[in-house]
Amino acid sequence: MDTNAFARDQRQLFGHPIGLYILFMTELWERFSYYGMRAILVLYMAESAMADDPGLGYTNADALALYGWYTMLVYVFSIPGGILADKFIGQKRSVMVGALLLVAGHGTLAIPVEWAFFLGCALIILGVGALKPNISTMVGGLYKQGDARRDQGFYIFYIGINVGAFLSSLVVAVVAKEYGWHYGFGLAGIGMLIGLVVYILGQRYLEGIGEPPVKGAEVSKEEGTTSLGDLFKSLLKSPAQLALTIVFAVGAVVGSYFFLGHGDEAGFSAEQIAYSILGVFVSIVIGMLMMVYKDIEGIERDRFLVLLLSFLIVIVFWGAFEQAGGLMNLYTEAKIDRNVSLLVIDVLFITGAVVLLFMGFRDMRAKKDTANLFIILGVIVGGIYAYLRFNTLTESPYEVPTGVFQSVNAFFIMIFATVIGAFWIWWQKRGFESSSLFKMAVGTIIMGAGFLFMAQASRQVEQYGDKAALSLLVLAYLLHTIGELCASPVALSFITKLAPVKYVSLMMGVYFAMTGFGNKIAGSIGENSQAEPIKMELTASAAQITPFIEDAEADSLLMKGKNFEIVGDLYDNGGEFVLEKGGTSLKAFVTLDAKSKETLMGYLEEYPYSASDPLTAILRFEREEKKEDLKLSAEGYKGELEIFEVQDDKEFWTFLGIFIFTVAFSVLLLLFLRPLKRLTHDAERIKSEEELEQEEY
Repeated sequence: MDTNAFARDQRQLFGHPIGLYILFMTELWERFSYYGMRAILVLYMAESAMADDPGLGYTNADALALYGWYTMLVYVFSIPGGILADKFIGQKRSVMVGALLLVAGHGTLAIPVEWAFFLGCALIILGVGALKPNISTMVGGLYKQGDARRDQGFYIFYIGINVGAFLSSLVVAVVAKEYGWHYGFGLAGIGMLIGLVVYILGQRYLEGIGEPPVKGAEVSKEEGTTSLGDLFKSLLKSPAQLALTIVFAVGAVVGSYFFLGHGDEAGFSAEQIAYSILGVFVSIVIGMLMMVYKDIEGIERDRFLVLLLSFLIVIVFWGAFEQAGGLMNLYTEAKIDRNVSLLVIDVLFITGAVVLLFMGFRDMRAKKDTANLFIILGVIVGGIYAYLRFNTLTESPYEVPTGVFQSVNAFFIMIFATVIGAFWIWWQKRGFESSSLFKMAVGTIIMGAGFLFMAQASRQVEQYGDKAALSLLVLAYLLHTIGELCASPVALSFITKLAPVKYVSLMMGVYFAMTGFGNKIAGSIGENSQAEPIKMELTASAAQITPFIEDAEADSLLMKGKNFEIVGDLYDNGGEFVLEKGGTSLKAFVTLDAKSKETLMGYLEEYPYSASDPLTAILRFEREEKKEDLKLSAEGYKGELEIFEVQDDKEFWTFLGIFIFTVAFSVLLLLFLRPLKRLTHDAERIKSEEELEQEEY
């Protein structure tokens, strides 16, 4: 072993190697940039391209679909990021490459053109893939085997992740609201630039950590040395497994073609190509897992079966949890009452700062290394809030920017992480069931229960213009956080305990892939929660349409080419739809193509409302491009018709359906807990008192 790896043991800060705080600050700013961008990503995509601060103008469904692809790829690219470090340049250089890509990516997002958005997202995907899986490995490299400070070091590092996530959503969202989307994206990039500078300046404290692999060095077979390439070669030489893999891959491509439409005249559509590639990738992963199963036997086979179930739990958990950045973000923007009294905001932030300070002084009395960290965090939270309170939060009630609520999860984690950890220690010491499978199942149930509050929110929104109580959203995030703290910290550890020894590294890669698939499913669930759009084109003149526009300055809106909406009544009358407002028919003002009319009539058949109790139709119009010569003209306006009751019903059943599925899945897991534990063959041995105390961190 390179003795330089622990040369900094003599140079410490708060009882830990200084290198820990270099990595802490790097990861804090990386998470600041990532979660700051994530807080406004879907909102930016769904914002109208003709707004004063224009977005991309995507439908909610398209924005959620793209969000799912993006978050999936962020995790999937952790696999090549890990391979890059392990086989070629080492963790230290991989983190540097990732940080540089992230600075470039976030900087590119600050450019207000569509091509920059996609290029920026691609660079961020590559950057996170190179940085995230490797910086955690470097934290472990700071400590010798058996060092009692190791668990505390990872806990401090974990706090850094959540501090970055908390501050970013709070600050970036406010900046995006006050100054514009691209200022928010740019601020996220500045955060990552700070992280990169810290990392570069701190290199002397990371000597010997995460260095490139030594060519020709002997590697023990006990360290998990089977490579992805070796496994793939074995697959090519195994007729049965190879045939199944090919069948899955071909089925995925054919299924994408037929179930997603037949594409355009040139062949496959972009969506079909994307799903085909995803299907082929999943097929290859299945093929690799079949080869692992073929290569092992006995106890390892039993454990491997439980491992596959663990991957399924990971997919289910993140498929539900990641609604936070997608569907719940859009729902908060449109249907949650975000007006909050400044007194309430004062109480929340002051309480949070006081709790953090209390935890710091408590740990100081117990002589724990985290004491200074909590005190610093308390001061930071209090200081940032004091700045916002006297500069931005000046009017009561204050309409909190939607993206700010993405910080609630990270804030709750900082407050409750130690409490939940202590609870499980107390629970286990009293002899109750506390296996990782049990914690993951319970965590999934608690997280799923949070969607009951979202379902209740959709029922509070009884008519267009109503807003649901903010407390329901906060309670949903609270349960999501508690569920995460029960399930997430133990998942990766449990998977590494079950994985066959020589496939541990590969299984960690599969874990990241499963997390990515969970994120993709989250995007797909959000996409399917949106009613099929009913497209229309405005045919009325400005004089005809102006009296019905839901805005006091209708003339000004049309003169400036701004977006506008009309809210009317909709119902079926003998097989023909009636669209009116105040007794005046709006049907002659718009034209619908055959497909849109078919969709509309399908909804009217499903929701048979009458003239005495009509549906609420929201007609949203947007001019395709700004033209100054079209003053007071309705020319060039196209739009979509949303049926409020249909959309509200779909959101209600989406939230309720997530709750039902996650609870049913977890209860089924608990019913089979004993036989599953037998299959693990005591992979989770009884922990000593010392280990239990360390687990709190």
